Amino acid sequence: MIDVLDPRHDAEPGYWTVLRERAGLRADWSWEVLRTQAWAARTPQPVTVLREGGDPRGVVSAAWVTGRTRRHRFARASGLAGGLGGLDVRSPGVSSQPGWWFADSGGDGGVTRLLESYVPAIRAELGPGCRGMLVRQVGEAGLDAVGGRFRLVRRTEDVAVLDVTAFGSRDDWMHSLARKRKQNLRKIFRVFDADPAVEVRWLPGKEADPVAIADMLRLNEHKHRDVPIVPLPLFTGYLTALLRQPDVAVAEYRDPGTGRLLAVASVLDHPELPVARHWGALAPEHGGRPDLYFHFYGEAVRWAIANGRPSVLFGKKMPAMKVSLGARLVPQYAAAVPIC
Repeated sequence: MIDVLDPRHDAEPGYWTVLRERAGLRADWSWEVLRTQAWAARTPQPVTVLREGGDPRGVVSAAWVTGRTRRHRFARASGLAGGLGGLDVRSPGVSSQPGWWFADSGGDGGVTRLLESYVPAIRAELGPGCRGMLVRQVGEAGLDAVGGRFRLVRRTEDVAVLDVTAFGSRDDWMHSLARKRKQNLRKIFRVFDADPAVEVRWLPGKEADPVAIADMLRLNEHKHRDVPIVPLPLFTGYLTALLRQPDVAVAEYRDPGTGRLLAVASVLDHPELPVARHWGALAPEHGGRPDLYFHFYGEAVRWAIANGRPSVLFGKKMPAMKVSLGARLVPQYAAAVPIC
């Protein structure tokens, strides 16, 4: 049995909380967040749940891309089926995570289940116009399953994971790094500790101001426009829904004298692998501080240690810099799969 759900119109399923907990799905999979995102998207965002009886055994998030899809056009409010198009299987929020989970994922990360169970089910829902699928964030274990005739597989950006179980403090982590990086961080931490005009604090996402954070994140987004399709800006409504989830933490850098926000980061918490989700900072020429991003790495390490988290996912981009900060790179692949 399958449920193909449109978060814009379908109510949260009764099993959704249990499914999220079982699958370890982070705050961006909250139904409230999915609904808000779907209404602000270029494409319909079907969420498909595969069930055995009443037991949810898998879930897949995708975007339904057709000839109607445009950069500056929201998705039509009507249903999912119709037209000629393909599915972009991707995480609803964190682009460094796969967009699927299966209870019996096997040794290939669930890729076989995705192709053998999800594909025929979703095509029956969308009709013969569904002609292909792009699968993102396939790990190396899934390469054999996703490969084959008429399929195109390419390595994409690695994701950076920083393991902290070996450290008891931020200093332990810093001392594990190469000499040049360690000296650089020591200086950065010393400067911040001595600066009375900068204060950093962690708070639950629900206590943060989504409007101020949206403004800050848009400053950062303007620096990263090096992709073929520039992402839409983060809407304040989406951030409002995301931040009020109980598994979201925020680190704020402020000037304690004026209260001005200098930088902000969000973390989607998880027992095994929290995700450093957002980052934005004022440029020094606009009143910000240099090296805030490096300082945040130290804060993220301290936060993870204090909360008993073994690792933190720092996403894509700038891999060499992240390796210099102690992260390991995990290869990722994308596969284009025709559907006949």
